[in-house]
Amino acid sequence: MTTGSTPALGLPGDIDADPATIRSGAESLVELRLSLTGQTEETDAGFRSSAGEFTDLVAWDITSAAADELILWEDTTRDLTYGAATLKQWAQDIEDYRAKRANIEDRFNTALSERVAEEPVDLLKEMLLEEHQGYWNTLMEQAEETSDSLRNGPSADALARMAQTGLLTGTQLSYFGDSYPGMLPDDLPSPDDHPSTVNTWWHSLDESEQQQVIEDHPDLLRDLDGVPTTVRDQLNRDHLDEEIDRLEDEVAEAEQERDEAMDSLNDSSGGFGAYNFQTDLTDLQEELDTLTRLHENLNAEGADRYLLALDPNDRGRAIVSNGNPDTADNVATLVPGTTTTWQSVNEQTDRADQLLESATTADPNTDHAVISWIGYDAPNIAEAAGTGRAEGAVDELSRFQDGLRATHENTTRSNNTVIGHSYGSTVVGHTAQSEAGLNADELVLVGSPGTNAQHASELGFLPENVHASTAKNDGITGLTDLTHGADPTSPEFGATVFDSDEGSEGGPWPLGAAHSEYFHEDTASLEHMGEIIAGRH
Repeated sequence: MTTGSTPALGLPGDIDADPATIRSGAESLVELRLSLTGQTEETDAGFRSSAGEFTDLVAWDITSAAADELILWEDTTRDLTYGAATLKQWAQDIEDYRAKRANIEDRFNTALSERVAEEPVDLLKEMLLEEHQGYWNTLMEQAEETSDSLRNGPSADALARMAQTGLLTGTQLSYFGDSYPGMLPDDLPSPDDHPSTVNTWWHSLDESEQQQVIEDHPDLLRDLDGVPTTVRDQLNRDHLDEEIDRLEDEVAEAEQERDEAMDSLNDSSGGFGAYNFQTDLTDLQEELDTLTRLHENLNAEGADRYLLALDPNDRGRAIVSNGNPDTADNVATLVPGTTTTWQSVNEQTDRADQLLESATTADPNTDHAVISWIGYDAPNIAEAAGTGRAEGAVDELSRFQDGLRATHENTTRSNNTVIGHSYGSTVVGHTAQSEAGLNADELVLVGSPGTNAQHASELGFLPENVHASTAKNDGITGLTDLTHGADPTSPEFGATVFDSDEGSEGGPWPLGAAHSEYFHEDTASLEHMGEIIAGRH
């Protein structure tokens, strides 16, 4: 503060607005979105109440908007989401302005404290006041943009800014199909682009351009969420053929090296060398056998399978859909648990087969797709007590689920279910609670050690849409409530609990046979999961 004859900077008064109150208004919209049952009068009243809580600079023409202007918004969920994000953006804009204003004042006061007595500061004042005027003008433009956004709905520019500032998640961006096509990448999309952007980009290309991109960038497209299923499938099948050829060559080479080492057993190091070569050969042969069986499963007579990802390196990736998720009425994603690697793909595909058959039994008149999603680095047994692998999977699972929405072709939105088994349920829980969110209609948690939540509502789903079951003889029952939050089958958690068979007693360490029997034929758990997938629960 300056006193007496000390020069003053002379900034105009600060904006009369409270970001905390604005954010409170935004949260009111979020709560309204969660509680609404579609009554437009409540939407109108709630919107006006929230809009009236913040600065007149924006609210003057929102609260006076005609009622029918608000009622005409067709998608309440979308517009309340956008309204909340718009208010949060406005609060952030005010805080950004105030930070810049404070910086200007600090620089002026520092210059005053360091100046030589009677040294003029007029030039500095003029420069700082001009700088502030630029910041103020920007804030006024943002105020007008906020007002227009709340009155008129989303624009591509506003969506882009909210995406960049993290105020709209990938899942939420997919709500805005009418405005989103303006947000296309300048060239090729990247894995960081939202699947809606990727899908819009793909459909902006003509057939010859699509074919050219397929030929030029197969490794990008085959793993890119938002690219249509049939395109990814063909590219990954080509990659599978290449990997089989590579491994056949490596197996032949390893056999030759093993045989040469066996011929040298009389040498002092011959036995050790032969052992190492045989170990390498065994590993390569197992990988080749896995890929060969996958190839057979994909091409079996009557099979309707799609290979959406394949990376046979280290723990790797392997995503297979039984049924086409782009055209199915009901789509389920199975997220596996501890010790799963890409080499588990055939076992997981078998489980997806059982789920698909169960869903078809529950509703034979609609199309279903069940995806075996080995799309993250699953933990080993020692790592399973921690949350690191679950946190590491959040972006991949969230983006994959967003991709299913983006590529779906039917005019009616598909009923999407995510099934988390064992540690996979922990992955599902972390993803559902993340900023990225989990774009699905139903969650299923089987053999779960916990979801990092104490109540089902923390997952962002209604409790009736969160389903949980644990077999009596599943060893996981001795580990719940320890490291990953509450037991999802406990009454306090609030999920919809369904029956499982008791399961086999005993079995392999550490969790026993029952831990892996939820997908067995003719079990209560499989029947109920089929009903959930089919929307018949």
